[in-house]
Amino acid sequence: MPQIQDTLLEEMHATRKTILIVEDDPYIGEFLTMAISQETPYQALLAETGERAFEMIQHVKPSLFVLDYVLGSMNGLDLYDRIRAQQGFETIPAIFLSASLQKYQDKIKQRHLVGFVKPIDLDELLLSIHQALN
Repeated sequence: MPQIQDTLLEEMHATRKTILIVEDDPYIGEFLTMAISQETPYQALLAETGERAFEMIQHVKPSLFVLDYVLGSMNGLDLYDRIRAQQGFETIPAIFLSASLQKYQDKIKQRHLVGFVKPIDLDELLLSIHQALN
Protein backbone atom coordinates (compact mmCIF):
# COMPACT_ATOMS: atom_id res chain seq x y z
CA MET A 1 0.00 0.00 0.00
CA PRO A 2 2.78 2.55 0.74
CA GLN A 3 4.13 2.12 -2.82
CA ILE A 4 0.71 2.86 -4.30
CA GLN A 5 0.30 5.87 -2.00
CA ASP A 6 3.76 7.17 -2.92
CA THR A 7 2.98 6.80 -6.66
CA LEU A 8 -0.27 8.72 -6.19
CA LEU A 9 1.61 11.42 -4.27
CA GLU A 10 4.08 11.82 -7.12
CA GLU A 11 1.28 12.13 -9.70
CA MET A 12 -0.62 14.72 -7.63
CA HIS A 13 2.50 16.79 -7.08
CA ALA A 14 3.21 16.93 -10.80
CA THR A 15 -0.05 18.77 -11.48
CA ARG A 16 -0.18 21.46 -8.77
CA LYS A 17 1.70 22.94 -5.84
CA THR A 18 1.76 20.75 -2.79
CA ILE A 19 1.76 21.66 0.89
CA LEU A 20 3.04 19.05 3.30
CA ILE A 21 1.41 19.40 6.71
CA VAL A 22 3.26 17.68 9.54
CA GLU A 23 0.92 17.51 12.53
CA ASP A 24 0.71 14.75 15.15
CA ASP A 25 -2.80 15.66 16.32
CA PRO A 26 -5.05 13.80 13.86
CA TYR A 27 -7.97 16.22 14.29
CA ILE A 28 -5.87 19.32 13.62
CA GLY A 29 -4.06 17.58 10.77
CA GLU A 30 -7.30 16.57 9.05
CA PHE A 31 -8.81 20.02 9.60
CA LEU A 32 -5.79 21.75 8.04
CA THR A 33 -5.65 19.31 5.15
CA MET A 34 -9.33 19.75 4.38
CA ALA A 35 -9.29 23.54 4.79
CA ILE A 36 -6.26 24.01 2.53
CA SER A 37 -7.64 21.63 -0.10
CA GLN A 38 -11.04 23.36 -0.12
CA GLU A 39 -9.98 26.99 0.28
CA THR A 40 -6.86 27.14 -1.89
CA PRO A 41 -5.73 25.83 -5.28
CA TYR A 42 -3.04 23.76 -3.55
CA GLN A 43 -2.84 20.05 -2.79
CA ALA A 44 -2.47 19.34 0.94
CA LEU A 45 -0.82 16.16 2.21
CA LEU A 46 -0.59 15.08 5.83
CA ALA A 47 2.22 13.34 7.70
CA GLU A 48 1.55 12.55 11.35
CA THR A 49 5.22 12.17 12.30
CA GLY A 50 8.50 13.74 11.33
CA GLU A 51 9.73 10.35 10.18
CA ARG A 52 6.75 9.94 7.82
CA ALA A 53 7.30 13.46 6.47
CA PHE A 54 10.91 12.60 5.71
CA GLU A 55 9.77 9.42 3.90
CA MET A 56 7.22 11.39 1.87
CA ILE A 57 9.75 13.95 0.64
CA GLN A 58 11.72 11.13 -0.94
CA HIS A 59 8.82 10.86 -3.42
CA VAL A 60 7.24 14.32 -3.44
CA LYS A 61 8.87 17.74 -3.31
CA PRO A 62 6.39 20.05 -1.57
CA SER A 63 6.23 23.75 -2.33
CA LEU A 64 5.62 24.57 1.36
CA PHE A 65 5.77 22.90 4.77
CA VAL A 66 3.30 23.57 7.58
CA LEU A 67 4.96 22.11 10.66
CA ASP A 68 3.78 21.55 14.19
CA TYR A 69 6.59 22.34 16.60
CA VAL A 70 6.03 19.42 18.98
CA LEU A 71 6.01 16.16 17.03
CA GLY A 72 6.92 13.49 19.55
CA SER A 73 10.27 11.96 18.67
CA MET A 74 11.55 15.14 16.98
CA ASN A 75 10.45 18.74 16.96
CA GLY A 76 9.38 20.71 13.92
CA LEU A 77 12.57 22.79 13.79
CA ASP A 78 14.76 19.67 13.86
CA LEU A 79 12.67 18.26 11.02
CA TYR A 80 12.90 21.56 9.14
CA ASP A 81 16.69 21.63 9.51
CA ARG A 82 16.97 18.00 8.41
CA ILE A 83 14.79 18.58 5.34
CA ARG A 84 16.63 21.77 4.38
CA ALA A 85 19.91 19.85 4.48
CA GLN A 86 18.63 17.70 1.60
CA GLN A 87 19.71 18.76 -1.86
CA GLY A 88 16.91 20.62 -3.62
CA PHE A 89 15.01 21.50 -0.44
CA GLU A 90 17.12 24.45 0.72
CA THR A 91 14.68 27.16 -0.37
CA ILE A 92 11.30 25.61 0.45
CA PRO A 93 9.44 27.87 2.90
CA ALA A 94 7.83 26.67 6.12
CA ILE A 95 5.14 27.87 8.49
CA PHE A 96 5.22 26.73 12.13
CA LEU A 97 2.31 26.02 14.44
CA SER A 98 2.56 25.68 18.20
CA ALA A 99 0.36 25.98 21.26
CA SER A 100 3.33 27.64 23.01
CA LEU A 101 4.87 29.67 20.22
CA GLN A 102 6.41 32.19 22.63
CA LYS A 103 8.64 29.46 24.03
CA TYR A 104 10.13 28.78 20.56
CA GLN A 105 9.86 32.27 19.04
CA ASP A 106 13.62 32.96 19.09
CA LYS A 107 14.45 29.75 17.24
CA ILE A 108 11.75 30.44 14.66
CA LYS A 109 12.88 34.05 14.16
CA GLN A 110 16.53 32.97 13.76
CA ARG A 111 15.44 31.04 10.67
CA HIS A 112 13.23 33.90 9.36
CA LEU A 113 10.10 31.74 9.52
CA VAL A 114 6.43 32.49 10.10
CA GLY A 115 4.81 31.08 13.23
CA PHE A 116 1.20 30.79 14.43
CA VAL A 117 -0.20 30.10 17.86
CA LYS A 118 -2.76 27.32 18.17
CA PRO A 119 -5.65 27.65 17.95
CA ILE A 120 -4.90 29.33 14.65
CA ASP A 121 -6.85 31.93 12.76
CA LEU A 122 -7.56 30.03 9.54
CA ASP A 123 -7.86 33.17 7.41
CA GLU A 124 -4.45 34.39 8.58
CA LEU A 125 -2.89 30.99 7.93
CA LEU A 126 -4.38 30.82 4.43
CA LEU A 127 -3.10 34.33 3.71
CA SER A 128 0.39 33.35 4.88
CA ILE A 129 0.28 30.23 2.69
CA HIS A 130 -0.72 32.33 -0.31
CA GLN A 131 2.08 34.82 0.39
CA ALA A 132 4.68 32.08 0.82
CA LEU A 133 3.75 30.44 -2.48
CA ASN A 134 3.47 33.55 -4.64
